[in-house]
Amino acid sequence: MRGCVPASRWCADMTKTTIDPKKRGILAAALMASGSLLLASCGGHGGAPQPTATGAGPIAVSVAPIRTASFSTPVELSGTLTAVRSVTVGAISAGRIVAVDVRVGDRVSAGQVLAQVDTSGYSAGLAQAQAGASAAAANQRASQSALQAAAAAVDGAKAQLASAESHRKLAQTTADRMSALYAAGAISKQQEDETQANLAAARAGVTQAKAGVAGATNTYQAATAQASAASDSAAQARAGVTAASVPLRDATLTAPFSGVITSKFVDPGAVVGPGSPVVALQNTHDLELDVAVPEDDVAGLAPGQGLSVRVDAVGGKGVPGHVRAIVPSENPALRSATVKIAVDDRPSLMPGMFARVSFSGGAHEGMAVPLGALVTRAGQSGIFVVRDGTATFVPVQTGTITGSMVEVRGVEDRNASVAVSNLQRLTEGASVTVSH
Repeated sequence: MRGCVPASRWCADMTKTTIDPKKRGILAAALMASGSLLLASCGGHGGAPQPTATGAGPIAVSVAPIRTASFSTPVELSGTLTAVRSVTVGAISAGRIVAVDVRVGDRVSAGQVLAQVDTSGYSAGLAQAQAGASAAAANQRASQSALQAAAAAVDGAKAQLASAESHRKLAQTTADRMSALYAAGAISKQQEDETQANLAAARAGVTQAKAGVAGATNTYQAATAQASAASDSAAQARAGVTAASVPLRDATLTAPFSGVITSKFVDPGAVVGPGSPVVALQNTHDLELDVAVPEDDVAGLAPGQGLSVRVDAVGGKGVPGHVRAIVPSENPALRSATVKIAVDDRPSLMPGMFARVSFSGGAHEGMAVPLGALVTRAGQSGIFVVRDGTATFVPVQTGTITGSMVEVRGVEDRNASVAVSNLQRLTEGASVTVSH
């Protein structure tokens, strides 16, 4: 080039010179790479050109130290909202469907009737079981009455035995006294014999009373066994009533919780068996987002931690949520864990919606420089490291940005300083002076 000329004159010359557009682009790129871009425009403003790195002496720059800092990598994961409670309501009692009271999309409340299975057969079975229970109960009452009568007979027989024992004792005492009188010649032989006869009769009465007690006791034991059997029969009959009422009750299908009907599998007239699906139900007010988080980033999460969940279908606004649980992966090779995020209830949210969540991952140490130190030369990001009055361009890879600092990789000298001013004038190997 010719010696330094005013920028306005150089630009004027350029406008008068016909240059192929492609060559003009190449020329502009070369000027930018060499650091010799003119700072004056062709808008008619004159002025002296700025000094270059090789022409006007050292370039004054401000510097900042390269620091070691802790960074948390932002993590953004996506998934699908799912209903925590989702169930297929199936038939328990076999039979013919006589009514389906809901349609797909209907909102139902807990306990609301969804469908009805024919109950005529089950009602007849219940009536039969109830009749058997009534008969068993009547038999139990009769056996209890017989048991009470047998107990009373035992008590009566024992009372008779006690009376017979008392009579025998009196007869024995009388016989002993009369025997003494007879021996003394105070009474006749006939009186002695009558006394002994009364004693023998009293003893016979005791024997007979004992036999009565034994008979009454045997009757009571038999009544007890009969009452026990009647009680067992009554209990079995009541259990039969309960068993017969179960299929009758289960013939009416109700919603286990509030939600939305998402599928209907049968219509009235269909015959179903135990386990046949009838309708599908989801609770839309209790939603959850499951995301697979790499094990290195799981450390940044904890149960109960609040997170903001963004749902595109509702404008991408953040919906409050929290970490409900962190579940280890069943496959260790995946090196991840499933994080279950409970999402707050919102009327517009539905299962199946796409959702995203962001959080800070695991912390790591790295080298940090001010954001203002980053430059681009020939398409490569880098920084100018200042050593002994010389600026050296060092290509770097950038990482996490924290405030005004950015993580850089590729810097070997951790004690160096980087230029943060006059960067547009710096070139590889330029002489610099550090201004304070």
